[in-house]
Amino acid sequence: MLLRPAFFATLSSLLLQKTDAFPRSFSRCYKLLCLTSESKRARRIMPLSESSPNVWRHKTGGGAASLFGLPFFLVGVGVIGLAFIPQEVSGVDHLPLYFGLPFGAIFATVGGAILFGRMELIIDRSEGTIIKDWKLLSKTVYEKSRELKEFDRIRLNSEIRRSKNSSYTVYPIRLEGDGAEAISISEARAKNKARAQAESLATFLSLPIHDKLSGSVRVRDADTLDQSIREKFQSGTESNVIPDPPARMKSRVDYDGNSLQVQIPPPGFDTGFLIAFIAIAFFELIFIFNLAVPFFSNFDRDSPALIFVIIFSFFFLGIPNLILLGLLGNTFLATQSVSVRNQTLSVTKGWPLKKSVTLAGNHIEELVVAARSKSQGNRKAIVTIGARKEIQAMSDDTNLSFGAGLSEEELAYIHALAKGILVS
Repeated sequence: MLLRPAFFATLSSLLLQKTDAFPRSFSRCYKLLCLTSESKRARRIMPLSESSPNVWRHKTGGGAASLFGLPFFLVGVGVIGLAFIPQEVSGVDHLPLYFGLPFGAIFATVGGAILFGRMELIIDRSEGTIIKDWKLLSKTVYEKSRELKEFDRIRLNSEIRRSKNSSYTVYPIRLEGDGAEAISISEARAKNKARAQAESLATFLSLPIHDKLSGSVRVRDADTLDQSIREKFQSGTESNVIPDPPARMKSRVDYDGNSLQVQIPPPGFDTGFLIAFIAIAFFELIFIFNLAVPFFSNFDRDSPALIFVIIFSFFFLGIPNLILLGLLGNTFLATQSVSVRNQTLSVTKGWPLKKSVTLAGNHIEELVVAARSKSQGNRKAIVTIGARKEIQAMSDDTNLSFGAGLSEEELAYIHALAKGILVS
């Protein structure tokens, strides 16, 4: 097959498209590779170096995602080679040097950077420095140093990354200081991992965490990060005041001072459900009137196209209806049951199958009333959940939430009752 300059010109235009210098299909593959290697990247975040207790390291690059650069690197090297190899040897059209060298260099550079590039962030307490070290294989090609004294806090946040075809949530950890440019530490995909990493770094540097995972900024001091809410209450860093019960309550509360039982009804209709319903209905109507109706108006049961219509109907009608059924159940049928007794918190919820999760009180580090997350994982969100609040219980390993759909006054009342039992 002859390789002509027009082919490479087309490929070059694709490379320069908007998606971070990669075609969309390549960009999607890269995201998938990043997801599969997420756990590996998390394991490469080492709270403390084995060689020195004063060094904290964070490494990125390598793993399965690096193999994405291999085809780019090989294409680049191949194009450069064709520019030097005579036509009678290669058997393909000769590429002029003025075209082959710059074009091949672009591919080889991009591919080589992904394939062989490694980034390491080194925080040295003894030297008071933060070093960003970018390497190709083992050779440092770029290094930037900052003074540790510029920073006085760690920011933990949640952010939604969007593209044309998807959206997903990341939990960035940044070092911040007044008047200093922030340094990004990591962007984990899992909330618990990000929280654990932030706590590890905060303990290492003795800096507070400005935690915005629950919507509002909460300052968590380094020396109280691993304390349970009971320990914080006993030390005076936590307080609890039980308000008067609201005049009108949706939930049924049984409280005797030593135990708490709460039965919470389904959250009921909200704008998120309406948007989802309209989106699914619109999607199905497009399929029905553009494929199903024209086909069945001229229906021939012997037509081989029938099997394809049945398959398409399953994907374009069956699956959306299953999603809609789940939304209907979670909105109008799914109840929640909360039990707080004997220093444990248990939450049972779900529809049609219920799931129960229990947290020991001495593992609960935070119990707050906060807004629900608006992200729907790493898939494109067709539903934007409103800023409904709920009660969230957090530990190093597990997050529990309950009470979505209740008023803020009712949530504050139930939160105070539950907290009172857990800290007693």
